[in-house]
Amino acid sequence: MLLSLDGGCDAMIEKVRDILAGVRRAGRSALLEHEVYEVLEAAGIAVPRHAFWEGAPGEDVPAAVSSLLAGGTDEVVLKIVSPEILHKSDVGGVATAQAEPAAVAAAARRVWSDVGTRMPGAPLSGVLVVEKVKTKGGSPASETLLSLKQDPAFGPVLVLGLGGVLTEWFGGLSDGASTAVVQPGRVREGLELAISTRPALALLFRPSRLHATPPLDLETTVERLERLGAVATAFGERAQAGAADPLTLEELEVNPLLLAADGRWIAVDGKGRIGSTTVTVPKRPLRKVKNLLEPRSAAVLGASATAMNPGRIILRNLKVSEGIRYGHLWAVHPKEETIDGIPCVKTVEELPETVDVAVISIPAEGARDAIRALADSGKAESIILIPGGFAETGRKGLEDEIVSIVRGTRARPDEGPVLVGGNCLGIVSKHQYNTFFLPQYKLPFHDAPGDRLLAVSQSGAYLVSLTSNLDGIIFPKASISYGNQMDLTVSDFLEASLADDGVQVVACYIEGFKPLDGERFVELARELRRRGKRVLAFKAGKTALGAEATRSHTASLAGDYAVAESLLKGAGVVVAQTLDMLEDYTKAFTMLYDRLPRGNRVAVLSNAGFECSSVLDKLYGLVPARLSEETKAKLAGCLPGVAHADNPVDATPMAETRQFVAAAEAMIADDGVDALLVSPIPVTPALDNLSPDLAGGTHRENIHSPESLPSELLALFRKTGKPIAVSVDSGRLYDDFVQVLQRGGIPVWRKIDRASRALSALATL
Repeated sequence: MLLSLDGGCDAMIEKVRDILAGVRRAGRSALLEHEVYEVLEAAGIAVPRHAFWEGAPGEDVPAAVSSLLAGGTDEVVLKIVSPEILHKSDVGGVATAQAEPAAVAAAARRVWSDVGTRMPGAPLSGVLVVEKVKTKGGSPASETLLSLKQDPAFGPVLVLGLGGVLTEWFGGLSDGASTAVVQPGRVREGLELAISTRPALALLFRPSRLHATPPLDLETTVERLERLGAVATAFGERAQAGAADPLTLEELEVNPLLLAADGRWIAVDGKGRIGSTTVTVPKRPLRKVKNLLEPRSAAVLGASATAMNPGRIILRNLKVSEGIRYGHLWAVHPKEETIDGIPCVKTVEELPETVDVAVISIPAEGARDAIRALADSGKAESIILIPGGFAETGRKGLEDEIVSIVRGTRARPDEGPVLVGGNCLGIVSKHQYNTFFLPQYKLPFHDAPGDRLLAVSQSGAYLVSLTSNLDGIIFPKASISYGNQMDLTVSDFLEASLADDGVQVVACYIEGFKPLDGERFVELARELRRRGKRVLAFKAGKTALGAEATRSHTASLAGDYAVAESLLKGAGVVVAQTLDMLEDYTKAFTMLYDRLPRGNRVAVLSNAGFECSSVLDKLYGLVPARLSEETKAKLAGCLPGVAHADNPVDATPMAETRQFVAAAEAMIADDGVDALLVSPIPVTPALDNLSPDLAGGTHRENIHSPESLPSELLALFRKTGKPIAVSVDSGRLYDDFVQVLQRGGIPVWRKIDRASRALSALATL
């Protein structure tokens, strides 16, 4: 919920409105520095005493400047005022002077002259004379930055962090962790999360050896930021939508705010910008997502009768689908009577019934006409638009036409169809249907657990990779490729999971959000988290090059990664930094969701010393469990004498299968252990972990026997309610060993640090 503007905020908002309206009347989009001061003062943030000397300075100071100089200040700072000059000091636009009229007048003329020489074409409005603020030296809060912006995806956001001339240095030194990004109405929780996870930012709000009292008071900071957040919200793109003359505060930046010697927090520099851009989030009949995920009837447009094109592959996949009722699948083709035994109709209007889903696999212009026919006739509750060739290739006009066609149906009683795509692979809905235009011999879907998982990806190719990598281990309830988000967005599928009690995990690959859909996404993620569900996400576009690539791929707004990451984490989303991490987290949460650990205490069992040593450096927030004396005694009794019988346990390569499993049993039973990480290096002949040698004569191991290592570990897994993860750091010879474990429900990784990182995500979020 965003901050209410009631209870004393109305007067503040009206005052800011007058200031911004004055900027617009002046024909400018940029706020002058003293206008920024006025906005900040209205929001309750202190500013220095100042006076605006309008126009070219002369010999005599104006009355406002005289009044400032008579107010007791010893020294003043003079700054050129121009809507086009952001870095004043770079062009000679800043000077200091004693607070004496003749000295100030001389300094003002010098500033005006220097800037005029260096930037002869820049429009100059005057000179701002500001009292020089004495700072509280030695404090990390001596210089901070504060800004607000209207993020295209997330709406109004506030940024607070270490600032001043070393802003970029602080950011680089802390890998971007010197700032906090918060939403209006959620400033407290955002700051508290940032303080707990970002040591650089914690310097501002926690006592230290240098400062017995925190440099900044959290309560006061929250109050001030919420007031500024109320301004950002009132003049945001959503709030101004529908206004006769919309007035948006696009950004406001203060760098630095100084912590004065007298304890005040004072803004001494600032810039801002207004605009008129507004956003109205379109409504969609989300009840029809059920038609999309559980269709009983379908039609395919674009299947060839003579070639194996994508439409024909989709038609064949639908023909063998379990969910489509017999006799309720059609192809739309102008000439054919049947294709692969499926009846054809010549036009959309000839479909004998309104289908739950229509799949369009026709090039761009034809796709537009097909969508118009489906929309006008009301012959489809949902549409999957497979091809690309729209905004992602620069043809935004064609995409806009399709969007307009679909939105034009919303006023009808049936509210028209919902649409997924374009530029997508469509959907595989478990035991329902498959619209991927990939033959099943290239991308099989073997039955496996996974009904608690919803996989949602903007990239069809990534979804193919994920489902292929997890094939036989996890079969998601639905795998959704949503492409350009012409209609349905990633948040729509998040909302659909709210009503599905069976779905407990939603894994998302996101390249960009539609306008304000990121804000909706985090609100839905909070609600899902409140209900005990988990949202996992990889957000592409972390770098400038990555952001450019995502825009060219899906024509979505890549947005600012730092904003997205901060707000997603603040909503409880498990944010993966790499694609490997997203896959690892998806596997861990899906396979172990019914046994989430009580805490972050992990026990490690291996038969290799290097595994035991290396994992301690890669626990990612886990802590080594303290084993009880009883557990240590059990370990000493079951393991070889040379083994290390304390956490992490090195059973040594001499430990046989029964000894190794007995150690695992002792450790998982310890009340001080929340999770068990098992890492058997399988090359030792003491462990039974190979497939049977059908030719005979090489070995007598059999991973399918009840006494084999995988069978024994699976038996232990079924007896305990605690999570167990396994690392098998060896080659292809042991793929069968891995598969037996995973098909039995234990997630396996091929490196121990990936296993510990995935366990950490389970335990620390």
